[in-house]
Amino acid sequence: MINQTTESYGLKLTKLKKTILNNNLYLALVIGLGLIVIGLSFGWYNNRLVPLSTNPVARYTAAPHNPLSFMSNWDGPDYLRIATKGYDSKSLTNFFPLYPIVIYVVNFIIGSPLDSALLISWVCLVGLIYFYLKIVDTVFSEKGSAGLRAALLLLLFPTAVFFLATYTESMFAVLALGSIYFALNKKYLQAAALALPMSATHITSVFVLGLIGLIMLEQKAKLKTIVATLVTGSLGLIAYMIYLEAKFKAPLAFITSQESHGWLSTGYRGLASIDVFNVVFIVLLIIAAIYWWKKRLSFALYSLMFLLIPLVGQQFGGFNRYVLMAFPVPLMLYAVSRKRPNLYIIFIVMTTIAWTYTLLQYAGGYIGS
Repeated sequence: MINQTTESYGLKLTKLKKTILNNNLYLALVIGLGLIVIGLSFGWYNNRLVPLSTNPVARYTAAPHNPLSFMSNWDGPDYLRIATKGYDSKSLTNFFPLYPIVIYVVNFIIGSPLDSALLISWVCLVGLIYFYLKIVDTVFSEKGSAGLRAALLLLLFPTAVFFLATYTESMFAVLALGSIYFALNKKYLQAAALALPMSATHITSVFVLGLIGLIMLEQKAKLKTIVATLVTGSLGLIAYMIYLEAKFKAPLAFITSQESHGWLSTGYRGLASIDVFNVVFIVLLIIAAIYWWKKRLSFALYSLMFLLIPLVGQQFGGFNRYVLMAFPVPLMLYAVSRKRPNLYIIFIVMTTIAWTYTLLQYAGGYIGS
């Protein structure tokens, strides 16, 4: 009887495992919840052992008794400030509006800007995993456990911890990856529909719009279709520029305000502040561009676009976080290791160590990009 019961439970677990692995939404939900639990647990425990940063701008102080406040450091409080007070300073306009707007709306229900922001980021985390799994299936015709292995290389990217925090990264990623997925499958209306809010979420949305255009050119879409898709996708950014003109008489304030954050003001001597992560990411972007050049030129050119960030901005601040959306990099790592399990393990171990380091540093208030 006991053996029969054990076999029955084993059969049910096997069926459940197959159901999860063969359904991208279930798989995304399981992975997302797992990352959230692990990230919060590691960060909370680390902060009990290690002294927190004393930098006054490093931490969110408006909810000191909220046990999750350590997930809103550095830029995180700025998004919460915009959500509760609006753009009361021109220096905040480099933070795009969609994420704060949604926080503002959800806050009416939850009553906590911090909890609202985290909930939005975590829901978007599940969504971005779902669309990434769909992209993996589109590019490699692989799903299930293979899709899981591919997804881990994105989700354990060193700066992927910002998917868990009160940053716009999760919202930007779900909209960007969704629009890319639909573009890859020639569903241009859906791609434009997601690109529209995406362009009001992050400045690097212009790179994603460029990628969508390149994908459509590869697919030999009609010129009027390409133009219509990209114009529609740009409406979020255009709406933000109209707002900035009305409020500050400066439609490009999201660019000029970068100077108050150290961008565009140091000259190219600011590039001398390069760190190890910067070097690694630059090398990975170049390698990814080489790898994709003859396979998917659009992916190669998109990877190279991210090298413009330090060149135009004249420094590396935020570069490590922005590169998070250079998804052809983890796709390339998966492609070269998919039939080399030992190499895949090496990649996973290295990325997990870097992810954990970044998580603990962020939770303690020591780094924010």
